[in-house]
Amino acid sequence: MTDQLTFTVIKADCGSPGGHTQPSKRMIDEVERLISGESWVMDHKITHTGDDIAILATHNLGTSSSTVHKACRAGFDAAAEIAKEEGNYGAGQDLLATAPSGNVRGTGPGVAEFTFELLPEHRPAESIAVFAADKCGPGAYNMALYQAFADPSRSSGFLLSPDVGKGFKFLIEDMDFKAEPGDPTHRLIELNSPEENIDILTLLRQIDRYGVARIYSRAYPDEIAVAVSTDRLHNITGVYQGKDDPVMVIRNQKMFPAVEEIIDPFRLTPLITGDARGSHTMPLMPVPINTAVAGAYCLPIVSCLAFSVNGQGKFSENGVDIFGNLAWDRYRAQAQERADWMRQQAPFGVAMASQEEISYTGLAERQAALEKRFKPITEETRD
Repeated sequence: MTDQLTFTVIKADCGSPGGHTQPSKRMIDEVERLISGESWVMDHKITHTGDDIAILATHNLGTSSSTVHKACRAGFDAAAEIAKEEGNYGAGQDLLATAPSGNVRGTGPGVAEFTFELLPEHRPAESIAVFAADKCGPGAYNMALYQAFADPSRSSGFLLSPDVGKGFKFLIEDMDFKAEPGDPTHRLIELNSPEENIDILTLLRQIDRYGVARIYSRAYPDEIAVAVSTDRLHNITGVYQGKDDPVMVIRNQKMFPAVEEIIDPFRLTPLITGDARGSHTMPLMPVPINTAVAGAYCLPIVSCLAFSVNGQGKFSENGVDIFGNLAWDRYRAQAQERADWMRQQAPFGVAMASQEEISYTGLAERQAALEKRFKPITEETRD
């Protein structure tokens, strides 16, 4: 049995047929071929959510491993080349120049990973859920994480589990922080739940600026519960580049919330930033894994794959497609109904993303041009 295990999920949009829909079979097969041939892989799965390909892998090389990140990036680059051959839309558009270190963070793909002690005495079974979202800003999980890991009225583990009742440490990132060369690249704050819940809520309510990066148990301070990708493409490129489509990994059960407490908030289909052209406010629809983006006005979507990991870092034979269950059909219909209502607003008011979010789009250029045409007048000449 391995003592330390790293669980890595890296997801990227490499291109898709017919618009931003789903990767082609050849693209996915090529990523599978390349990753399955890597010697560092203990186990892996390749899935997609919308047009984003996700690589899930276990290994013992630690987080931010250049070996792991380079291999995943090579898989995405190969998929993008196939997308170009097939004439697919957006082939490689979100795959920016790679970093010299080989770390793919800040180069387009979303990364969520953590290292933990595998099967210690206080945690005899390892249960993990992977969430992948498409057409979403990186704060798409804020409400669900607050309710599951901070709100005793929504997450019954606070009342029923002594370990959960001790609360959690949130690491929240200012996703609009822009570093100058040579400066720290991220800005984080640590807040403890439940005693600092108001402070946590003050930040997480601003889904376009603040996002959860990591969450740790307070009953077992070395035990990480959550890792979320928080990179913002427009902060990297300075122009609109597509939504950030976050990926999230959550260890659940025992000293963490149960999987049902974690998924419960998604039945509320929260309104988030994303959707067509990434510039609207629309409900987040829970969907089965390997779902194409083909709904009315596309809708932001999220999938969840849950499974266990054994002492050799191998995935359980049968993973559970959480949102693929028929129980979620009702909430898919709910999301579509809310979307229909929001679309009646067209571009007015809250139906579109915040001014900060759309400041990287062509709309900002049009508004800047109009600003030059405004003329100051006095009260006497106003008419």
